[in-house]
Order: sequence, then structure tokens, then C-alpha cells
Amino acid sequence: MVESGGFKQLTKLGFLRDFAGGVPRHRALTLYAAQGRVAASLFPTSTTTVAAWRHMPTWYAISTQDRTTSPDLQRFLARRMHADTIEVPTSHLSVLTHPDTITSLILKAAHTT
Repeated sequence: MVESGGFKQLTKLGFLRDFAGGVPRHRALTLYAAQGRVAASLFPTSTTTVAAWRHMPTWYAISTQDRTTSPDLQRFLARRMHADTIEVPTSHLSVLTHPDTITSLILKAAHTT
């Protein structure tokens, strides 16, 4: 992450390698160019007051090669939510690298609720 003017964003290397790993380079570069900056103050102050997963069924796709959010952290979160979980051998952008797998999970959730 780089910070400038109170905002953070991923470096080009970090975005391509860690966030968009497995995404074709031309598409990953387009996504990098379009990424928005995030207010640096968001990270330490962002809290959730009511978590829907405490009262509703949940589904979770763990990206096992994710370098942005640790797969072990993802597994912990999914267990805590009692989520119906799948593991996908990909980086953070599983919706782009494995669209059929993610679509199947979404459809399963939609048909279950």
C-alpha cells in the first residue's frame, strides 16, 4: 500500500501480484488503472455494529492463494459465520478467475434462501 494525501491504494506490483494474481495481465492492468483510493482513516475506525451473518445463513468462497486476505483468516471468518464454504485455488479476485465456481455458489445461496 502507498499513502498520499490521507488516501491509500495498492502499488502496481502489489495489485498485479497480490490482488489480481491469476487475472490475465491486460485485464489486471485495466483494473489497476481504475482502482479507487481508500481513505487511510477507514482502516482503524471501521467497525460493524450489526453483523447479518449472526442471524442469516451465509456462504463463503475462500481464495486459497490470496495474498491480500490470508486464507487462514478467511477460514476463521467462515467458521465463525457457520458459512457454507468452498475453497477456490486462486487469488483475491476469484469472481474473475473462477466465474463459474463463484456463480454456482451464488446460485446455491439464492436457491437456499
